[in-house]
Amino acid sequence: MFEKNHIIGWGLAGATLAWQLHFRNQKFVVHDSGHNHSTRTAAGLANPIVFKRLTRSWNVDVLMPYAQTFYEKVGELLNVRLLSGKNIYYPFTNAEDENNWSAKMGDDRFKKYIEHTTLKPFEHVHIPHGMGKVNTFGNLDTNAFLDLSKNYFQQAGVLFTEEKTNWTITQQHPEANYIFCEGIDVIHNPLFSYLPMKTSHGETLTIESDELHFNDVVSKNLFILPLGNKRFKVGATYNWEQKEPFTTVEGKADLVERLEHLIDCPYKIVSHQAGIRPTVADRRPLLGVHPNQKNAFIYNGLGTKGVMLAPYYANHFLDFFLDKKTLDAEVNIQRFNKRFLKSTPLA
Repeated sequence: MFEKNHIIGWGLAGATLAWQLHFRNQKFVVHDSGHNHSTRTAAGLANPIVFKRLTRSWNVDVLMPYAQTFYEKVGELLNVRLLSGKNIYYPFTNAEDENNWSAKMGDDRFKKYIEHTTLKPFEHVHIPHGMGKVNTFGNLDTNAFLDLSKNYFQQAGVLFTEEKTNWTITQQHPEANYIFCEGIDVIHNPLFSYLPMKTSHGETLTIESDELHFNDVVSKNLFILPLGNKRFKVGATYNWEQKEPFTTVEGKADLVERLEHLIDCPYKIVSHQAGIRPTVADRRPLLGVHPNQKNAFIYNGLGTKGVMLAPYYANHFLDFFLDKKTLDAEVNIQRFNKRFLKSTPLA
């Protein structure tokens, strides 16, 4: 049976878009090559605060509550808890760090996201100047989200094909719509390779320790995310030169060095992971339709804040795709029209 709507890619973007189509009673096909660079290795943290500049994440007041409601709704349908509910604790470096945090707490825009904590310092974690608490819904179990969602849709009759798909399919089947949610693979797609997507290589470790006993996330120059059973996910690195999702000796050494500045107890490394994040030059998602190929669409570029961005902007994309509403200029790929005009036209 022919389906008009096709999702290309099964990472965070593709899976979230599938749910939003499902909620609108739309049928679709998923092209899943099984090739995913980032969602499978991501910690899935939702952090409303940018620690480096101590600012709020972009559009957080809209994105965060929408994302929480979305994942809770999906979790109910899958009969699983997708969100951990873990808060984030940020150790202060010095008194100035603490003063800056206190100043932000006096700002109404920050009050619901940050607070001081009177908790005793986490055992074996280096916290010489106290710490702040970030209120969040925690992290998304990204692998459960992908795998259980796929199983749910397959049982509902949705076709998942592993057949290799490239941009030429949009010309071969002009009667169908193709939404490219390929993550970093979009740089190899001639339709959208003009967009300024950057490869952000990231590595994480999974460690095991008998002496670390905490249930929330600690984040200071790297995060330590409890996974249960004495295991913790540690990350992450940012490498703009590495183009393939392979682990590196340098990345591992960097993580170990930062980890040992933060904790002072024995641990063993259980595994080492790597992925490529789809990051856009202006750090805004990529939504829209190709300037010339009117059945070719893109929903991509979610980057490091993808867990918060994905649900709202998948719905926003469908407002445009199905209801012909206008996309926000900040996320519309039309903002890169000049780049397209300068690129080599497709044959």
